[in-house]
Amino acid sequence: MSIQDLIDFFNNYQYYVLGYFIVILFFSLMANIIVSSKNINTLKYIMSILIYSVTIPGMLALFLLLYNILFLKTNILKVSIISYFAPIIAMIITIVILNQKVKMNRLPGFNKLSSLFVMISIAFGIIFVLQRSYFGVLILGSFTHLIIVFAVLMIILRFSWNRFSK
Repeated sequence: MSIQDLIDFFNNYQYYVLGYFIVILFFSLMANIIVSSKNINTLKYIMSILIYSVTIPGMLALFLLLYNILFLKTNILKVSIISYFAPIIAMIITIVILNQKVKMNRLPGFNKLSSLFVMISIAFGIIFVLQRSYFGVLILGSFTHLIIVFAVLMIILRFSWNRFSK
């Protein structure tokens, strides 16, 4: 199964994808109503699951959208709203809803999730700059070459992030 197969799956079953994000938003609203200073320790794991279940698809959709626009030069008017924009919008709304009652850094694992987002953003930016320069000859071969360069950059960024954060 390729990433394009996954996107096609989302396009074929749009109502299920929308239903998934609507359920997450509903549970986020319910958690926002239920949570208080007394029961925050009990509900913070549920809120963390909600954040992870919407942020990972949202980050994937964001970087796929940027890849399509910046690397493939796809017309933004021709990309699927459900596959590319619904996860991003649901991610933003869920984070805003849950951030009203609880600061995100109090949720378990959110700092790792935000660090992952920063590392992927930096690697994506570096690959974009390399692709736009004459060094791009190395990664213009295929998508596989791009993934290999991305993985190497992620490993380098991981080591540098660990040294920076100590």
